[in-house]
Amino acid sequence: MLQSFLLSLASGIVLFIVYMYHRANLSEGSANYRYYNEAVKGMSRWLEQTVDLTQSHFQPCKNCGYEIALVHDNSYCLRSDLFKLLHPEVIVQDQMVLRDYGGQDLARKIIQQNMYDALPSFVQTRQIEIGYHLTPLETSIVYPYAKNYLRTHTFGKQAGCIFQKYFHVPGQEEIALKSNQSTHFHNYIDNLKLENKSAECIKDASYEKPTFRMWLKEECDNFFQIINTQQYKDKLENEGIQYIYKTNRHLGNGILLLDYQNEKIIRSWYKDSQGCGRNLSQVIIQEYLKNPYLFKGHKMEFRSYFQIASTNPPILYGYKKALIKQCALKFDLLDFTKEAHVCNTAVTKTHKQTTGQEQDDDLYIDWNLEELQDILLEQGKIKSRNWLNEELYPQIMRKITHLFFSVEKYLLKDSRVGEFFGVDFILDEDLNLWIFECNRNPNFLAVTEGRKEKFGKLIPDMLEIQMQLVRSRFKRVRDFMYNKLLPAIQARQFQQQQEKFKEEFLQLMKDRFEPEYQISKSNLAELAYIGEGQFNGYIKKECLDSSRVLKK
Repeated sequence: MLQSFLLSLASGIVLFIVYMYHRANLSEGSANYRYYNEAVKGMSRWLEQTVDLTQSHFQPCKNCGYEIALVHDNSYCLRSDLFKLLHPEVIVQDQMVLRDYGGQDLARKIIQQNMYDALPSFVQTRQIEIGYHLTPLETSIVYPYAKNYLRTHTFGKQAGCIFQKYFHVPGQEEIALKSNQSTHFHNYIDNLKLENKSAECIKDASYEKPTFRMWLKEECDNFFQIINTQQYKDKLENEGIQYIYKTNRHLGNGILLLDYQNEKIIRSWYKDSQGCGRNLSQVIIQEYLKNPYLFKGHKMEFRSYFQIASTNPPILYGYKKALIKQCALKFDLLDFTKEAHVCNTAVTKTHKQTTGQEQDDDLYIDWNLEELQDILLEQGKIKSRNWLNEELYPQIMRKITHLFFSVEKYLLKDSRVGEFFGVDFILDEDLNLWIFECNRNPNFLAVTEGRKEKFGKLIPDMLEIQMQLVRSRFKRVRDFMYNKLLPAIQARQFQQQQEKFKEEFLQLMKDRFEPEYQISKSNLAELAYIGEGQFNGYIKKECLDSSRVLKK
């Protein structure tokens, strides 16, 4: 702790001296200002050359949500990066976060309590109605609810500056949309099998039950062959639900339990299998988990959070606190009521309102996982008081790491982006974990005081990781500019050495934590994976695909 403080203090003193030296001779129009301007323009140009703006990530999209109401200014990034170089305290000391969502957004309130809200009067929850806002130059983290910022604002000019983090990774729909996630999971597991990985490795990497991707003719046909058998009909009558239908909608809205009525609906959609190969709706039908762990007869899910802190290099963090949810009604495979099987907080909240139980907090659980461990010990299902650290946390970290590996190649590789996800896990009777769904932009519903307290720690912890990466990058790039770029520009040698400078700069842009900008020890995020094959002990070397190399 003392060493970290002294490093930070020393860095601050050096920064102040260098800053005062340059600032003393710096005013708009002066030679020094022109040198700064040329240096930042050069670095921005090098970054532009690494990003293909014709990719689908950056194209307008009708179904990608509303446009964030921020001014389209092609000089914004140049001005923002210059401003930060001239006023380093806005990065080194402050935490300036831009959030667009208002109303009852708990994340916005927590940001305002713990850091600086870059645009406190900016509230947007739908399409632009009242005009555009200027993005403050001081902004270090752009954490909007809207997910299509880089589809409407030019990356590297109007958004995604050198000294910023945008808290959505272009390509994140490959994780968050159930149809995409399932496809990548199939491909990932098939690849591990082709490499003859062991059954244990395959089990560790598996996170979903057998699934039919209904837009694929063969899998659609196979599904109808099963439900047309007498064996299936007998199971449905005697055992209850066998399958669950999932669309790409969230908040519990995209779920159908395959009871008799919903089976008729699905048969009509696919014309009793005659529509297989023609109905290309991106939906999956999945084998239902029939033996979930129950608490007082209720099915439970828990939401674990993870962060892709960067994609250049990939840096992945899990979070040690989870949100435990229980379904509103008691679990019964022969009860086809959604509230007995889908534990989404929005579904439970709606059930409370429609049944007049708004004041009944028994439907919400404010446990930590430590309390779940205590219950399992009492029930004799586990014996170790260190089960969380020995079994459950490693399972969580393995699942989210394999989930990330399955989609990594579809994500934009750039240190200026990151993403925060909530993964809903189900624990079965044998204490194995299964992913129910993965949510980008997870909602933070303040339904109980306990949940407010959890989120009050979670959100600052997650944003601290992003802020320390921005500060670390700022230090590296600022030193590079002062020590190399500015002297070369002043000596008129910049053009001759440009390729060498470009290569060095792009290496400096790769995310890593500098010694004085480590995350705090009180931060509950835990590193799962970083860089070129560096793990935290959760995945065995023999379980990695051949493209990855384990390093200590």
